[in-house]
Amino acid sequence: PGTVLREKYEAFKSLLRHDKRAHELMAELDEIYYNRIKVDIKLIEQKTEQFSSNVSDMVENLGRICPSRYLGLKDYLKKFDFYIRFMLAPPEFTFSPPFVIPIDEVASHGPSLSGGKAYNLGLINKDLKLPMPEGFVITTNAFYYFMEFNDLWASINDILSRLDVQSTTSLDVDSKQLVDMVINARIPPDIEDAILRAYDRSFGSHGEVARIAMRSSAVSEDSQSSFAGQYRTVLDVTREGIMDAYKSVIASKYEPKALYYRINYGLSDLETPMAVLALEMIDPVASGVAYTKDLDNAESNTIAIHSIWGLGELLVSGKASPDMVKVTKERPPRIVEKKAGNKPAQMVFSQKHITETVGVDVDKRDVFSIGDPHALTLGKWGIRIEAYFKEPQDIEWCLDHNERLFLLQSRPLRVEVAKADLPECNTKDITNKVALSGGEKACSGIGAGKVFNTEQDPNLDRVSDGCVLVAKNMSTRYVKIIDKLSAVVTDTGSKAGHFSSVAREFGVPAIVNTGIATNTLHHGREITVYADKHIIYEGLVQAILDSPCAKRDLISDSPYMRKMRYIINFISPLRLVDPEASNFAPEGVRSLHDIIRFTHEKALQEMFHMGEKRVRKIGGSKKLVSEIPMIFYVLDVGGGLKEENEQDKTVKIDEVISIPMRQVFKGLSHPDIRWGNFTHFNWEEYDRIVMSGGIISAESAMLASYAVVSNDYMNLNLRFGYHFVILDTICGNDSKENYIFFRFSGGGADMEKRSLRAEFLYGILIRLGFEVDKKADLIDAQIKGEQRDEMENKLDLIGRLLGATRLMDMYLRDSTMVALYVDEFMKGRYHFSTVED
Repeated sequence: PGTVLREKYEAFKSLLRHDKRAHELMAELDEIYYNRIKVDIKLIEQKTEQFSSNVSDMVENLGRICPSRYLGLKDYLKKFDFYIRFMLAPPEFTFSPPFVIPIDEVASHGPSLSGGKAYNLGLINKDLKLPMPEGFVITTNAFYYFMEFNDLWASINDILSRLDVQSTTSLDVDSKQLVDMVINARIPPDIEDAILRAYDRSFGSHGEVARIAMRSSAVSEDSQSSFAGQYRTVLDVTREGIMDAYKSVIASKYEPKALYYRINYGLSDLETPMAVLALEMIDPVASGVAYTKDLDNAESNTIAIHSIWGLGELLVSGKASPDMVKVTKERPPRIVEKKAGNKPAQMVFSQKHITETVGVDVDKRDVFSIGDPHALTLGKWGIRIEAYFKEPQDIEWCLDHNERLFLLQSRPLRVEVAKADLPECNTKDITNKVALSGGEKACSGIGAGKVFNTEQDPNLDRVSDGCVLVAKNMSTRYVKIIDKLSAVVTDTGSKAGHFSSVAREFGVPAIVNTGIATNTLHHGREITVYADKHIIYEGLVQAILDSPCAKRDLISDSPYMRKMRYIINFISPLRLVDPEASNFAPEGVRSLHDIIRFTHEKALQEMFHMGEKRVRKIGGSKKLVSEIPMIFYVLDVGGGLKEENEQDKTVKIDEVISIPMRQVFKGLSHPDIRWGNFTHFNWEEYDRIVMSGGIISAESAMLASYAVVSNDYMNLNLRFGYHFVILDTICGNDSKENYIFFRFSGGGADMEKRSLRAEFLYGILIRLGFEVDKKADLIDAQIKGEQRDEMENKLDLIGRLLGATRLMDMYLRDSTMVALYVDEFMKGRYHFSTVED
């Protein structure tokens, strides 16, 4: 019997250790979700795996404590764990051939092999027969083989799991490590041979050295997540430079803006393998973008064609203000609107076959870069492509010196919520001065905050949450701070730029092409941006900021948050709150938190019953008789209780020898702590305040708090309704051995109020000299090495703190009240309740 008892007790201690770690991990995951902290999915994978492992160990230890009981619990654990793993599971992949496929064969293989951009082109090439450059695709299989061949996954995953995307400096440092790993890796000979054969087959008959463009075509790119402008394109690549160009493109997967975009979008690294599209270079006289849906007028049946001289880079990077031609979707189409942009510069190929930005002749700057016939042809293309894909399209094209149009890519166009779905903002009563008006809307909405002017402070690390970014152009480098921005205003740019596309995806209001924003809107100044009206007001315009018309919360419904919400729903919700309810059984669990609660409760119940059965062996668990209205059991493991009356099943507080237990109960019994007037069996009162702060209505050990004690040791588990306290301490004469570990979690109120109570506890414990960690409603605190008298004083104060905070989550309103209560507690006030008076 003694051996069995010791084994059960060891299993119980192990269960408590895993319970502690599981709660820590659950709090960390809750904090990531509820505070909308953006992390790489690899970190979520690691934390959920550790969490499931600790819950599994708890279930295993419960099996050691209660053999042959609750066997169905493992099945529910496996089910919830499977659902979480299913959401986080990487796609299946292979690193066998084909490593390269011709553009003509892309459509027959699917996007998982060629990536989104190449697959869309392949479909258009196969079914619509529109002109496009010759080329081939280096497949995702080649990417996987490259990574496996160089054994990169472990190192990359390690960095991704600790990536801090909120710090641009840290992100830049980690990104450089990742990029360098790829650039310094070796391309496997099989892939190198396949690429060179494809190059020779595609371009060997050109008679001179063929030059190609190497473009990204990641899986998920050019789909509902555009990844617009996030990856690298390498132009003017020769046969000799193709391997370096290939590595440069796949390495761009790990550049800061691409990492930030992918993480914000909730995609894992393995969900975005990189294929590379190798296309014949076109030396364009003009380039541009065609939108098959009018972003300014959802009811309009027109196609908007944007164009500039030379290469399209200045347009898509937001550095140019293009010409715009609107063409109807009628058959045949007709031009209904034209607007010339100011085009002082163009990007061209020099005689040395490198790209350079040069000035446009003065007499051409305001001349349309494409003629009406080409605009009408592009309109016809847009009609066909949109009909084929059955959704609006964002199309890139170019016009060569022989007057030939080429299609370069087509992807779904991010279309904003129709204005009919949003209430109209009333601007008639606004008294704020207009700081700036003009430009064009790139993304609708209203945003306000302090100006961050990049011309006055280029350090993006100093961008604070909620600011309005004011910049020269819509550079894609701003993607890595996009979720900090309330709005964007730029001097130049176009709604057709890559960053404009990303702004629409993330719902950030944007006005581009104002011409004077950086000179007019000064750093640190508060402004309100009304993108739909092209107006920027001085100060914060509460009349519209408080209106439903300004409420846009795309982040809460972003793919990242949807994925996290799915995971959290199988982890955090606690439904098994009443151990005596009929559903408090394995069949009643609906989350891993339920399994933790059930396992912990049943282990406690078994340990207390075990003590009663073996009373003669170790003195048994005894019910504490005290003035405090809670059910409490004490299990003595050596020198914690007086030895006389060992047969009694109850113990009084003055029969407790354990130093830490006496001090905590001294604090709990402080005369200024009021415990309320409701009785143990008053369920109506119990229901009225949700939790009775420890006043339990049933005389059952399974509902009790308990302590395992010795002379200088105590492991205390207090349950005040919905919140839990664990206190583990040694308080003796050797200061080197003395410590207090304190944990507080849970509550009956909502997360906001539970977090306020945790904030109160944090404030007190910090003042008492503890090291404190707060995550959501979880407090972990510790202190070590104190002299015995200091330890006794702190344990006494912890008792008072526990008595004072039992129902505090019910009535705390805000941080100001928390700060006031912290000061008053330290001055000796221990009663704050507004629900027990």
